[in-house]
Amino acid sequence: MSKYHDDNSYASDPGGISLSRSKLMAFKKELPFFMRLFSRIRHPQGLLAEHLRLGDSRAAMVMPTSGKLVIAAYTDELDCVALLAFPDRVAHQYKLNPGDRLLTVNTYYRGSNVAPDLEHGEYSHRRYSNFFPLIAEFLSEDSLAIEHRKAHISEEEWIATYVKGEEKLNREDQFLRNGNPYLSQIPASGDPLKLGR
Repeated sequence: MSKYHDDNSYASDPGGISLSRSKLMAFKKELPFFMRLFSRIRHPQGLLAEHLRLGDSRAAMVMPTSGKLVIAAYTDELDCVALLAFPDRVAHQYKLNPGDRLLTVNTYYRGSNVAPDLEHGEYSHRRYSNFFPLIAEFLSEDSLAIEHRKAHISEEEWIATYVKGEEKLNREDQFLRNGNPYLSQIPASGDPLKLGR
């Protein structure tokens, strides 16, 4: 039984990984002051731990950009990706390169209109309007469990994730979400973030 999520729905491929408190705190420290104050109410640690354990685990890939780490996180529910931007600290800590494979763990939101930075792909189930992606490697020490799950993701999903990410990056009006786990459910909005190629 879950405390924060709907027991009437369940992930086809649950993440099954644990939350690292120290990794989460590094992201919390990067929040603006008032967001830090309210983070315990909006995103208690137990919610994020439950998210990583029960959420749907899918492909995520590092995209070819310069000046900022951008990761495409795939959802099979909408058959699309969200582009997540991360600070230099994360890029330096994990020494990632374009094409590197990561794991996103997603939970979902219902609504009448799909989030403005998402779209229903050809194979969308059209049950949800938004999703909340968390990059497992940045929030957990369970490297063996993460690698085991990644090994079972189909090659087609990895390819689709990268292709969809490149298509989004090539759009003139594309926005990037903040990849911080306290913020990554918020659809990208405002002025597009210009990225070097």
